[in-house]
Amino acid sequence: MDTPAKDYKFMWDAKRQAIWLTTALALVSFVAYREAHDEAGRFDAGYFALLEIIFLLVVIIMFYIYSRKKP
Repeated sequence: MDTPAKDYKFMWDAKRQAIWLTTALALVSFVAYREAHDEAGRFDAGYFALLEIIFLLVVIIMFYIYSRKKP
């Protein structure tokens, strides 16, 4: 293989992160959609957006923490 191990690891990390992010976003969107209905069954778009934003903030913070260079 002509690719150095470091570049291969970076590629796999980026690919793995994209897969996890896509899967998590789909799953959380499904759950948030179900939770964004009130007692009468009406969909509340504002609450849905709030849940999605909170989820994205958690993911961004986790990506930042885990992607920092380790000594």
